[in-house]
Amino acid sequence: MPTTRPRPLLAVRLTGPANIVAAHKRHLIEHFAAVYGENHICRTSTRHADHVGEINAYLTVRPTEVSPR
Repeated sequence: MPTTRPRPLLAVRLTGPANIVAAHKRHLIEHFAAVYGENHICRTSTRHADHVGEINAYLTVRPTEVSPR
């Protein structure tokens, strides 16, 4: 039986000028850490957007996975 990763509690996509998206991404990472705490992990991914000078940033918040004993 395949194991699947649980659905994220929160998923955010930011699209826009690289400097603005980077600033918002930093703020959101800090905010999510404060709100969700150590029992959750925030993963990020950044890619080029369709327009010159713009990027897409993806953030997801998931509970930390507990290893089976």
